[in-house]
Amino acid sequence: SRSSCTSPSLSLSSSSLHPSLPLPLVSTKPSTMADPLLPDEVEKAAYDAARDVGPATAAAAAQLQRDKRLPRASSHSGGAHYKLSADPVQFPGGATAASKARAVVGGRLRGRATTWDEAAFTNFFKTYQMQKKKDRLAAPETPLGLGKKIAILTSGGDAPGMNAAVRAATGIALKHQAEVYAINNGYKGLVNGGDYIRKLDWEDINGIIQEGGTNIGSARCMEFKTREGRLQGAENLVKLGIANLIVIGGDGSLTGADFFKREWSGLLEELAEQGRIETELVTQFSYLNVVGMVGSIDNDMCGFSMTIGADTALHRIIDAVDALLTTAQSHERTFIIEVMGRNCGFLALRAGLACGADWVFVPEQPPDIEDWESAIIASLTRRKKQGIKHSLVIVAEGATDRVRRPITSEYLKEILTTRLGADTRVTRLGHVQRGGAPSAYDRILGTRCGAEAALAMLSATTATPARVVGVRWNQMVQIDLMESVAQTRAVNTALNERRFHAALELRGPSFHTELDIYRRGRTLKAPTTPTNVFNIAILCAGAPAAGSNAAIKAVVRLANLAGHNVFGVTDGFEGLANGVFRKLEYMDVLGLTRLGGTALGTRRTTPLRIDNGVKKIAEQLQTHNIHGLVVIGGFEGFVGLLQLYQGREDYASLQIPMTQIPATISNNVPATEISLGADTAINVVMEAIDTLTTSASSSRKRLFIVETMGGHCGYIATLGALAGGADNVYTYEEGVHIEDLQRDVAHCRQKFNRFPQVVLVRNEKCSINYTTTFMQALFEEEGRYSSDEFHHFSVRHNILGHLQQGGSPSPLDRVRGVKFGNSAVNFLIEQMNQGWVGDGTVCTDTAESAVIMGVIGGGTPSPTPLEEASQDVDFDCRLPTSSASQWWQRLIPLLRTLELNGCPGTAYQAEAEISECVRSPESPTKFTVTL
Repeated sequence: SRSSCTSPSLSLSSSSLHPSLPLPLVSTKPSTMADPLLPDEVEKAAYDAARDVGPATAAAAAQLQRDKRLPRASSHSGGAHYKLSADPVQFPGGATAASKARAVVGGRLRGRATTWDEAAFTNFFKTYQMQKKKDRLAAPETPLGLGKKIAILTSGGDAPGMNAAVRAATGIALKHQAEVYAINNGYKGLVNGGDYIRKLDWEDINGIIQEGGTNIGSARCMEFKTREGRLQGAENLVKLGIANLIVIGGDGSLTGADFFKREWSGLLEELAEQGRIETELVTQFSYLNVVGMVGSIDNDMCGFSMTIGADTALHRIIDAVDALLTTAQSHERTFIIEVMGRNCGFLALRAGLACGADWVFVPEQPPDIEDWESAIIASLTRRKKQGIKHSLVIVAEGATDRVRRPITSEYLKEILTTRLGADTRVTRLGHVQRGGAPSAYDRILGTRCGAEAALAMLSATTATPARVVGVRWNQMVQIDLMESVAQTRAVNTALNERRFHAALELRGPSFHTELDIYRRGRTLKAPTTPTNVFNIAILCAGAPAAGSNAAIKAVVRLANLAGHNVFGVTDGFEGLANGVFRKLEYMDVLGLTRLGGTALGTRRTTPLRIDNGVKKIAEQLQTHNIHGLVVIGGFEGFVGLLQLYQGREDYASLQIPMTQIPATISNNVPATEISLGADTAINVVMEAIDTLTTSASSSRKRLFIVETMGGHCGYIATLGALAGGADNVYTYEEGVHIEDLQRDVAHCRQKFNRFPQVVLVRNEKCSINYTTTFMQALFEEEGRYSSDEFHHFSVRHNILGHLQQGGSPSPLDRVRGVKFGNSAVNFLIEQMNQGWVGDGTVCTDTAESAVIMGVIGGGTPSPTPLEEASQDVDFDCRLPTSSASQWWQRLIPLLRTLELNGCPGTAYQAEAEISECVRSPESPTKFTVTL
């Protein structure tokens, strides 16, 4: 069912190899190494080799290795000939496969000479792949949750994504046969007990991932702050046999949970002394396990990059600001937007970056001059002289000046009206920011946090401290609950003591970087002229991706402010070859951030597909005296830039710094975990699933098959399915087998007994033969002619197509575009200065001067040389093969674990690392707990 090209799948542990599998290994030469490969390691290497380069190529590579004739690839064009000693060899699959095979077979077997049989290799690959899928479906012998009871509550302000967290935590716990209880209305329900504490089942969490707020309620509770209130809460839990508590909320809610945990044994002893509980319960439930999740739109919890609800709040702000900007332009008005956030400026800052605000006021960095009022008047006056008649000011609700006097939206309106004479309007978004359906990011974050919290609770012991689960970029982490709370509160202390630099440092490096980008980007002209003035060309290549315009604007603004020139190239590499250059300045990119697609236009053509393309491009770069090149695009952009890099030996004008900003909804560019446009596309997929789910709920017993784009990469299919609460996803990386379809037919029949809809998501190239049309026909046949009339169901399919590439960029894609653009400009300026030769030209011929500006393991983009990145690429299927780029595959078991009748709880393994809060010199070393 798979196509002829190959790709990586999930990493597999050699410790779980099936003993009955046939070995493709015919013979081995004894190893002289100190750590010879064990047989299961050879099996693992054999499977990896077949998976990554295909059985035929792997077998040929193994034979060449045995003869010590493995080719060394020097280019990446298919079908190349290589000279090995005196013998020319035509390698199966060309130079790409040769390079891959050298890395796979030679590297993984570490020089051990082997002989391989292609037929056995092929059989081994198929058998092993099927066995691993069966292993993932096998039920655990002893469920982790057997005999355990877990309670979940949400407290404090509601945040979109809380329902996703409740759903995941409940689903994982139920899969492990634990009993799960919801405490309605937070700590108030804990104190009141009775009907406020109810048992949860699958029906209670079905479909709630799509809903905003929290379905189990949240409320402030003054009673819990008293000893008697906590005694009552402990009594209500212990009488139900519950000694495991998951809390979703902000720092106040989590502090209360930690305090409750510390008092727990004393509370039980006091209850026993008062005769309110049996004495045996004191010993039986002597320890309270607590795991927290941060649900807060403010994103003010230290130790994490994002909290549940913050991204959705940004969606609400951006939607409102985009709408207000149209009326601001029509009437030449100034709008002041007040956003929430308490003492954290995250929402205001990111909204300013995403919308191109003229001024942003945040608590962490008040205006640095006393007469800031005159400064903002002067700034907006300069904008009017430039021809910009409307203005946008965003103010965080906790913003102050340097002596901690509040800067309110009404005060700003008074200044702008009386001193500038501007037609000024104020809009306070208020609780609109909390409402509505969660964004895709918050659903995925809530799901991952909920799953990690449940697994942490199921494996907790009496020695486990209270922890809080969250995300640090793409990595889930668990940190000490009170350490995170203490550092969060240290920010407020620093603000109150007017130590603003300390508060800024405590917020973390990403906040500091984004604030610096914003402050530089709002300046209208370069402060000084640099010694060397460079010319930078920028183009887009490949399919359009939302967020590209944000990157274009950032490159133009930040390069101009550094004193350099930027030339936009229309229509990708074709425009570059034809010399279609246009100088870009501030007014050319004004308002560009909020627009979808790309203002420069794009083409999929790479240089080698243009007649004398590399030569023509080299001539145009020389004619226009270009010193640096930025390519915004997907796999075509990567291949095109790689081709220009390889042309350096022939053309000196190509020896300039080059960088790619990854922009593709497929997210299939190597050396990066994320690409521009992917988040917007995932939201489109999610919204489509939401709409189809509503339709299916009305039609009753309807299966929808949703086909997404992505080429051979299953990224948007997987994350879109996870965000939409789909039942299963089919990806090329895993392959599609008849057993999968049989399992899902059985799943449909069983689920339709209790629920009205099933949604399956299919990546467009997951299988050559099992197409969307074929799958629809198969499921229709099974649904129409079931032996039991009660199991009849109807089937519809929906191919989303190019809807996924269009529309306004999401806040995340806009901010990422700005950060990618900033990193690209910084890289080019550094490289151009190093390569300056003094005659108006730049010469940089090192591998480090041609890079992908990707994000791996952090929030700030960093460069990876193209030459290095190209070693981890399947060029035939246009896929990266490194585990960093394929991080999302570990979420597929999570999606299936949350099916009603899908994989068991052990299919999804905890991914969170036990970590520490990111410290700064201002971090407290001691803290006290107060309520």
